[in-house]
Amino acid sequence: MGRTVENGEFVDMVEKFAQDPEELRRLGDANRAASAPAYARAEGDPEWEAEFESRYGKAANAYRVFASRYIIERGIGYTKVGDSRNATGDNSTAAANAFETTDSDGGAQVRRTIPEA
Repeated sequence: MGRTVENGEFVDMVEKFAQDPEELRRLGDANRAASAPAYARAEGDPEWEAEFESRYGKAANAYRVFASRYIIERGIGYTKVGDSRNATGDNSTAAANAFETTDSDGGAQVRRTIPEA
């Protein structure tokens, strides 16, 4: 790797730019795992919905209409969060695979090069 100058000192670029495919895969797995709570929250609270009238009575139906809309919109929002975390995980894994492929292809190109004397 190259060297650069920072504040008058040479710094190895390895310290600045290190890509580890296994770390990218680990981060991808962590992001996919983090999507599960979002999907769980998107499902709402079926028990609360089923017991609403017995708890609060028929007079609270106006609130129930509002709450039902809120629950639907909240579910859509949490589903988007879960989908986003899954996509981030997939992109991280794809980046790790691309990094390794590019590294292997670059190494093969170097091995095929004949140094000129």
